Amino acid sequence: MKKWQKTSLVTLGIVVGVAAAACLFLIATPYKLMNEESMESTDEVMVKENSGWISFFPTEENEEAGIIFYPGGRVEAAAYAPLGKMLAEEGVPFIIAKMPLHLAVLNPDKADKIIEKYDDREWVIAGHSLGGAMAANYVKNNPDKVTGLILMAAYPAEDDDLTSFKGDVITFEAQLDGVIDEEKLTKADSRLPSQMYTFIIQGGNHSQFGNYGLQKGDNEASISKEEQWERIVQGVVRSF
Repeated sequence: MKKWQKTSLVTLGIVVGVAAAACLFLIATPYKLMNEESMESTDEVMVKENSGWISFFPTEENEEAGIIFYPGGRVEAAAYAPLGKMLAEEGVPFIIAKMPLHLAVLNPDKADKIIEKYDDREWVIAGHSLGGAMAANYVKNNPDKVTGLILMAAYPAEDDDLTSFKGDVITFEAQLDGVIDEEKLTKADSRLPSQMYTFIIQGGNHSQFGNYGLQKGDNEASISKEEQWERIVQGVVRSF
């Protein structure tokens, strides 16, 4: 092998190694919860965490359908704790699935384990961004396991046609979302049931579905994150 060929291979190896290290760094540094208070139990909500998920259950027993939630890509599960706790305060059990490398695409069937564990109630599946796309994928493959779908700044992938799904479907879109692809979002409506209902959060953005700061590429919201969560909670409670 000529010297220039050896040099080229070494250079290529370095480039590939640097790229791989950069990818691993991004995956290993997710957007994290900004305030731990929402992970603490109260008189109204029992918060529990294990290796697979974080649960928020009302302390008063009820038979309400619960929500299984898939986090957005590279966002840790705990970042959605404020939303989960607020919904539980309204009587809605909420479980946030922990995903491998914080990517729901690596385990889109994670809801199976949660449903198996808590088989005494009905479940609605929900998700934010990439997590929402994977929640839609779960519905396509398991339409009889859940009674509804909630998409937050999300839409089903091109191969996931949900038009025949009989459960309730609601979507939340944020007016100032700077991350979502608006063209793909609009086209995806044709893959959702005709009875779908959409909530537009005026002044909201992509990042404030959780509590992890401003996501790269997003716009600043003109409402507080607390106001955005409250509007989501109101929409969910009203719909289910």
